[in-house]
Amino acid sequence: MKSKFSKTERRALNLLFLPFGVGAMATSTRFPEIRDNLHLNNGVFGTYLTLGGIGALTAFIFVGNIVHKIGMKPVILVASTGLFATLATIPHIKNPLIWLATNILVALFWVSFHISNNGQAIHRQDEIGELILPKLHGLWSLGALLTSILAIAITPYVSLAWHIDTLMFTMWLATLYGIIKSAPYFIDKSDNETALPRISFTGLLASVKSQPVIAISMVLAMQIEFSIQDWSAIFARDSIGMSASASIYGYTVFIGAMIIFRLNVQRLHKAFSEAQLLKFLPLLGGTGFIAFIPLGTIVAETNVKFGFFLALLGFALAGFGSSILAPTFFGIAFRKSSLPSSVVVAQLGLISAVLTFFIKITISWVAQATSVTVALMIPALMLLATSKFSHLGRTTKD
Repeated sequence: MKSKFSKTERRALNLLFLPFGVGAMATSTRFPEIRDNLHLNNGVFGTYLTLGGIGALTAFIFVGNIVHKIGMKPVILVASTGLFATLATIPHIKNPLIWLATNILVALFWVSFHISNNGQAIHRQDEIGELILPKLHGLWSLGALLTSILAIAITPYVSLAWHIDTLMFTMWLATLYGIIKSAPYFIDKSDNETALPRISFTGLLASVKSQPVIAISMVLAMQIEFSIQDWSAIFARDSIGMSASASIYGYTVFIGAMIIFRLNVQRLHKAFSEAQLLKFLPLLGGTGFIAFIPLGTIVAETNVKFGFFLALLGFALAGFGSSILAPTFFGIAFRKSSLPSSVVVAQLGLISAVLTFFIKITISWVAQATSVTVALMIPALMLLATSKFSHLGRTTKD
């Protein structure tokens, strides 16, 4: 018998994703300013940003099991508070090493929040028999879109510190409200220890061996989102020549395209099977990005506005192409595993964090040695490769 999913619970769960997207993506919209404040080149900036993955790796090893042992509420409370607090310190940091340490803490709390949110959503999705995770990811993306639109509007008029500090405090309050309203529905602690892998790096790696293909496919699918998050504003400033506020448009268009498909995921599944979507969406996104980003860079040498327009087409197609891949692979992984949802999220996140660490380092130094345009072709090719894993999806339409 399936569980009921009330409007009250739906709204409460929404509040754990939307403010997260608004707050978590706020600093990335102003990365060019943060880079310049720290007096770093692209290679070192990207490397320090990537080294924050140490915190992500720590969270992926421990947090899934901690949720299982003590329950969801205390974990998500600490994770959200820590995330918004550490992000609020970033505009005030001038020392690169302090920024590196802060990045590690940001990643630790970010991933803890991510595991908690997705674990709760996957758990309830399985209980109620309704596809809710892609829509919730759509709300997260909507939050990222809203924060980028806000940045476009206020960057010429508001300092980086006022922007980030005020926004983080507001999103923290909204998240606290969501936690309070969600409390009756949170995953409780479990006394069943036998179902869990041992809390260690090697223990979780061993458990991931049961689903290595899914883990690799997720890594390939998610790199375009990570790279556009990190480099789209810098690309627009350095490669195209746009202003600080206009440089945010690329990420805004990318997230907007993602939202359109994520919020219409049920219509997509009625028209196409899961396997068909996993095959053709990466081809659309990867091909479009590879075609229009370099073209836009070349055209911008003589016509900046038209060149940027072409680049924005590339960002839009990448958004459509990658939109539902991550939540779809999460759902597939959970179907194939008997472990708790928070542990499944942690398992996939662990291998993703390890591989993404090396991929991001490579992209950073390719950007330094050549250009951001060339570096962005790496995740685009990975998105194309994701289509080779379409066999993991269901072949029947919903």
